[in-house]
Amino acid sequence: AHNFRVTLYSIALGESIGLDSTAMRALILGAFLHDVGKIGISDNILLKPGKLTEEEFAVMRTHVNLGLDILHDSDWLRAALEVVGNHHEKYDGSGYPQGLSGEQIPLNARIFAIIDVFDALASVRPYKQAMSCEASLAILRKEAGSHFDPALTERFCAIAPKLHQRLTHASEAELNRWLHDKGLRYFFAAAQHTPALRPA
Repeated sequence: AHNFRVTLYSIALGESIGLDSTAMRALILGAFLHDVGKIGISDNILLKPGKLTEEEFAVMRTHVNLGLDILHDSDWLRAALEVVGNHHEKYDGSGYPQGLSGEQIPLNARIFAIIDVFDALASVRPYKQAMSCEASLAILRKEAGSHFDPALTERFCAIAPKLHQRLTHASEAELNRWLHDKGLRYFFAAAQHTPALRPA
C-alpha cells in the first residue's frame, strides 16, 4: 500500500507542476521501485521496532546502491534510477549516497523525497504510529530548505490534505485501480503517444 500511495502522491505533485509525460513515466517507475534494494536488507533491520544503531543504519543505507544494481541492466526500468539513486539526498547536501544539494538533485528525486517522508510520517510503521496529516505537513514545512526543495514542499502542502483524506481511507484494491488508471495513461503517452486502452 505504501508503494501505491507514494506513487499516486508523486503523480499528483508532478501534475501540479506540469511534468511532461516522459518525466512522469520516470517518476512513476522511480516511485514504485524506490526501495527495491531493500530486498537485500535483513528483516531484523527493516522491521526493527526501535531506533537503528549506527551499524544498522549503515547497512540500511546500502539499499540505495543495491537498488541501482538491480535496475541498472534493464533498459525498460532505467528511467527509475534517478529516484532510486537520489531519494535520500537532501536539499542542503547532507543526504546520501552522494551528498548532492539543491538542483544538483534530479527534479524527480526532489519530488519523491517529499512524498516518501510524508507517507512515512502519516502511516503506521513497525517503529511508530501514524501522525496526522497536519502534523506531518508541519514537519515538511520545518524541513523545507534543509531536507526538501522549498518550492516543491510548498506546492505539495497545498494539495496534500485532500489527497491524504482519499488515499488513507482507500483499500489496497482501490489504490491499485487508481494507480493503474493514472499510470497507464502516462506510459502510453510517453512511449507511444497514443491513448491508453483499458483491459477487457
